[in-house]
Amino acid sequence: MDKLIRALAVRFKIDPDGLTLREISTLVEKSVSNRRELVTTLRPLFSALRPTGGLLTLPMYRWKGLYTTNYDNLIEQAYAQKNAPLNVYSSNFDFSQTETPGAQKLFKVHGTIEKDVVDGVQSRLIVSDDDYDLTTEYREKLYDRLKADIEGSHLIIVGHSLADTHIREIVQRAIKINAESHNHRSVTILAYVRDDNRAVLLENKGLQVVFAGVDEFFAELARKAPESALVRTATGDPLDAAPLLLPVTKSVSHSMAADEPNVVAMFNGWPAKYADIKGGLTFDRNISSDIAVGIERGDFRHAVIVGASGVGKTTAARQALVRLAARDIFVWEHDTNSAFVPEAWRVVAERLAGEDQRGVLLVDEASAHINEINRLIDGLSAKGLWSLGLLIVSAKSAWAPRIKSPYIYRFGKEFNLRRLEASEIDRLLSLVDNNGAIAALVEASFKGFSRYERRRRLVERCESDFFVCLRNVFASEKFDDIILREYATLDENSRGIYRLVAALQSAGVSVHRQLVIRLLSIPTDQIAGVLAALSDVVIEKTVDSRQGIYGWVGRHQVISEIITRYKFADQDALYALLSRVIEESSPTYQLEVRSLRELCTSEYGIPRLADRKRQNVLYRMITSVVPGERVPRHRLIRNLIRLGEFEEAATEIRIFESDFREEGPIARYKMDLMLARAEHSPGILEEDRIAILREAVTYAGSATQKFGDNKYVLNAYAQVGVKWFKYTGQVEVFDAALDLLRSAEERLADPEISSMITRATRIFTAAPAGESSVLEAAEAAEGAEENGE
Repeated sequence: MDKLIRALAVRFKIDPDGLTLREISTLVEKSVSNRRELVTTLRPLFSALRPTGGLLTLPMYRWKGLYTTNYDNLIEQAYAQKNAPLNVYSSNFDFSQTETPGAQKLFKVHGTIEKDVVDGVQSRLIVSDDDYDLTTEYREKLYDRLKADIEGSHLIIVGHSLADTHIREIVQRAIKINAESHNHRSVTILAYVRDDNRAVLLENKGLQVVFAGVDEFFAELARKAPESALVRTATGDPLDAAPLLLPVTKSVSHSMAADEPNVVAMFNGWPAKYADIKGGLTFDRNISSDIAVGIERGDFRHAVIVGASGVGKTTAARQALVRLAARDIFVWEHDTNSAFVPEAWRVVAERLAGEDQRGVLLVDEASAHINEINRLIDGLSAKGLWSLGLLIVSAKSAWAPRIKSPYIYRFGKEFNLRRLEASEIDRLLSLVDNNGAIAALVEASFKGFSRYERRRRLVERCESDFFVCLRNVFASEKFDDIILREYATLDENSRGIYRLVAALQSAGVSVHRQLVIRLLSIPTDQIAGVLAALSDVVIEKTVDSRQGIYGWVGRHQVISEIITRYKFADQDALYALLSRVIEESSPTYQLEVRSLRELCTSEYGIPRLADRKRQNVLYRMITSVVPGERVPRHRLIRNLIRLGEFEEAATEIRIFESDFREEGPIARYKMDLMLARAEHSPGILEEDRIAILREAVTYAGSATQKFGDNKYVLNAYAQVGVKWFKYTGQVEVFDAALDLLRSAEERLADPEISSMITRATRIFTAAPAGESSVLEAAEAAEGAEENGE
């Protein structure tokens, strides 16, 4: 610290007497020079630093979390030398990065020497007053994470001197956390410079102080470490080629062998497990056989299952994998709560190809991983790797609008799962007749009918959605009433927690223990009792024991949606809940970053609010918490255009392009904005509207050259053509757009593009008569269409 102060004093001719680094940096930035010279003066002082001694052993240990106030990158270098994965966070924009599963997390409280706004990035080297003021929220989020991390752990604070301002800041935080906690945490301060007086003061507050160097600390740590360590051995599983996938991937063969079937759990709404399928507790869906046979014969490499919630998509996919496993094909399922790493799966595909083997990977709730899926399929196609196929499952409303790799449909096939088919109903009846465990669960009112009469009633019920829950199919009362009666049997406290978990799950939030504790202020020591009271409706499962993340899961999405529909029917209550979730979110958990993203797109999330202005408040809140997320910004811009707030929409577009770059959704919104201005700006002449449209035509032509595979950019070009025709009578623009859409339809094989062509043609035909507004048509057509959502 003193060296940095002296360097700035010499360079900018400032008397350093009594000044801190923060104070002298502020003087340089504000009075003597500018920020660029401040940063370029500091950087060379760090360029020659290399990790040595004990610091090199840091990657050998599995730390719950690493926090540093240093600007250097010595920790990053130490991990790189050991080839150990590390996720680094130095600004709130980093919260949106894709994490490597199992990697150590490093939180740089005061930024890093490598990144600053002078480089054109949204990150700051935190040295001056402005830096501290502008990054308060970022540092507060890190301290919130620190509070959670030291629960049940031992916090070690390592520093040069107890007089260091940064060390004092961390120590005061630790003291505050201990004072607020019911459980005293162990906190040890390791300082190099001996300072007995300050040590006495800190030890009187319950902290332990030790004077030693970093090398001595790691030497002692090594002596306390176990003498032996587990060594991974080759098992013959292709995942041996990419070990980081092991904790986030389920082996279907292992699950079938290790798990026990549970018909009661499945009857009550929990998804069918592989053991349930193997044990004959499910009835075969037609598409499961079609998918297994098609993949085995090589008719297609990838399969996509889409449909509404509750139609049995996941069970059908798992049935297909069970069939493929019996044909000596490796089959896996990705953990939906974990990051999807396409690079690691490419390594597995190469291993499979080298061994002349085949594998299939199931990715459920795939719309949340669409970018990574696109990268994987593009990479497999580019290298000609046909050894790994994907079985993709998603709600149709979330999947159809996404921008997808052209190779998904070129080498794959889509299966749309709707109501039960006649042959499936027959299998279901046979299952009930022949399986005593299931027959015992069927209501007496249904048992009394002949097979013919039972079939008639199932056909009637299955004309609507078919819920995975057998209870819904066979019960004589409305499924909603069953769920609500079950809810009423819970005690008042359990109802509140169940209501919260159901509402968040239906809105796309990955609920976990720490989030519930934050939202409801439940003492940690009461968690076991809470879960015991909810044992039939909510379970806790381990997501990442190292980070202390334990997910809370309800039985089925349909059940959660029923609870939410009745218990959060009031818009004010829903708005209050979503506001609180955003306020209490901790973006240091990747799980919660993905949840904030899903809140923007789930029909039970922010879009469920009828008031767009309220939606915008929540989108702005999310952007403040995770400014690196594009989805809430896209949604905010779209809403501003719909509300006629054109200048504010233009401002948000400019800020987006400053923070990131121009991309497909923003190009599309620029065209929407121009069309909205041309059609709805009050008090301007028609020649002015045509001038705005001419600008839109010019921009649309350039945008389609940049984003020719983005179906929404092409569709927006068609809407520009419609409006141009309406005002000028010229058809050339629309014809050019339609040609591009048809070319994309052939090239990408995306069925949604065919629908776009039909809609655009219909709107074009109606345009002269004013039968349909372009913006109304766009509103009707769009879902979660932004690229990258």
